[in-house]
Amino acid sequence: MMLRASISADESDSRRATLEEFVAAVVGDDAVTADAARAALVDRYGAEWLVDASAVVANFEMMTRLADGTGARLRPAQIEGSVALREHLGVNAFPSARV
Repeated sequence: MMLRASISADESDSRRATLEEFVAAVVGDDAVTADAARAALVDRYGAEWLVDASAVVANFEMMTRLADGTGARLRPAQIEGSVALREHLGVNAFPSARV
């Protein structure tokens, strides 16, 4: 991948938007949207980008599962700092939610 400084701001914005669409689609629950996002990523930047982006998404999913599996908890400062976000996302209503 090129260094950000070696591409235009427009190209950087385009890449970011394509990657954001891909991530949102593949972590969602609409298979048609996910397929379209995968195809768009390959069409614009090639299969190598699809592999790399998929690996990053998978790694974040894995890290979350590891933290959940070990019973990791938020520190007090994280609990305070995430109150509004957790309420907005409805996370506190999950059966597995604990603070």
